[in-house]
Amino acid sequence: MKASDTHIYQCYLQFSNQGQFSQQKFTIYDTYLTIQIGEANELKVEYCSQDVVFEWKLDDGNQCEVIVITENYSYTYRGSKQTIQNLKQYLDGKVFYGNFMSQYKEIQILKKTKQGEIIKYYSKHQNIEVIAKRLNFTQNLERHSKSLVLNELRICQYLSQFNQESILKLREFYQEKNKIILIFDYCEGGTLYSFMAQKNFCPSYVDIRKIMKKLLFAIKFLHKHNIMHRDIKMDNIMLLENNNPNSIQVIDFGFSTFIDDKPYIIERCGTPGYIAPELYSEDPYDELIDIYSLAQIFFTLLTGRKFAFESHSFKTFAQLHHKQQTIIRESTKNEIIVDLFLKMTATPEKRFNTTQCLNHQYFEKTSKIKQQLTCLKFPLLKTPFQLVKQKEQQHSKDHQDKFINQK
Repeated sequence: MKASDTHIYQCYLQFSNQGQFSQQKFTIYDTYLTIQIGEANELKVEYCSQDVVFEWKLDDGNQCEVIVITENYSYTYRGSKQTIQNLKQYLDGKVFYGNFMSQYKEIQILKKTKQGEIIKYYSKHQNIEVIAKRLNFTQNLERHSKSLVLNELRICQYLSQFNQESILKLREFYQEKNKIILIFDYCEGGTLYSFMAQKNFCPSYVDIRKIMKKLLFAIKFLHKHNIMHRDIKMDNIMLLENNNPNSIQVIDFGFSTFIDDKPYIIERCGTPGYIAPELYSEDPYDELIDIYSLAQIFFTLLTGRKFAFESHSFKTFAQLHHKQQTIIRESTKNEIIVDLFLKMTATPEKRFNTTQCLNHQYFEKTSKIKQQLTCLKFPLLKTPFQLVKQKEQQHSKDHQDKFINQK
C-alpha cells in the first residue's frame, strides 16, 4: 500500500439535494481527502490545495454543518456535533478553511512585516489564545512571493503530521480574499531573547545545555525529513511556557525549503549575523548552514552577546570565529564548550552535523563539566542586550513615576 493511500478516518454526513436526503462518505487519507458526490463520483481534495475551502458551523445544538466550497459549487453537509467536530479535528492543518472571523476574535497586533502581520487572536470555539500569521496573497502579488507563501504553508503542513516537541505545530490555515492565514499555538514565554532578559542575560549552564540539546534534536528532525530551516536565529526560537526552557520551539519556516527543491535551494537567504560563510559565495550549500546559525545562538547564550560584523569575506569570518572563541574561553573557562563551538562553525566539509554535535562531550552527564562551568562570569561582559534591558528598565521606571505623579 502506498503511503498516500493510508486510511486515517472515515465518516458519513447528511446531504440535501432538492429536498432529497442522502448519506455522503468523507474519507481522509494521509495526503488527501475524498468526498462522495452522488452514487459513483468522488471529489478528491489534495492537502494545501486552494481549489477547495471548508467552512464550519459549530453551533451549540446537536446538529452542526460543514460547507464545501469549490469554484463550481457549494455543498452543505450536516451531522451530529461530535461527528462534525471529529471530522474537523482530522482535517485541521491539512485543508484550507474559510470564514476566519467567525472563528476568531482579534486581541493584539504583535508585528507587521512586508509579508503581512503577526496577530494574537482568541479562538471562540476552543477558548484559547493563538497566533495568526497573516500573509499577503493579493492578485497583484508577484509570482515569486506567492510561491514563497505556498512553500511555507506546504512545509508547515507537512511538519504538522508529526509530533516533534520542539517544532511549533501548525493548527489550521485559512484562505481569505487577499490573505493566507496560518494558525499556531501562542508562545507565552516569548522569544529566546526574552528568556535571556529574564535571566539577566546569563542563563544557567543547565538551561543552556538543555536549550541546545532540544534545538539540535529539532534541527536533526528537520534534516531527517529533508528540510533546511535557513533562518535559525534568536527571534525564531520561542518558549510555549513562561520561563520554561523545556518548552522551547523552533518557529517561522518562511525561508525553509526541502533540500532537493531546486527552485528554492539556489536562493541566498537568512539573517545577517547568523548566516553561514558559504551563503556569501556562489558555491553550493547544504543543511549544515543551520548548524552554523545555531552556533551563533550558542555564542549568545554563553556570553550574552551578539557578534555583529560588517564585512563577509572568508578572512573576516576566520577573524570573527577566533574572537568568538576567545570570548567563550574567557567567559566559561571551559575548553569542551570552545571545542563544540569550533566544530559547529568549521568549514562546511569539517562542520559537525546534528548527530555529531549531540554526541559531543559537552552533552555527556559528567560532574567534571558541571564543576568547570561554575566559573561562568557573564556579568563581567558588556553586551548590547544588557544595554537594551537597561533602557527597558528606565522606561518602566519613568512610566511608574508618571503614574504616581498623576495620582
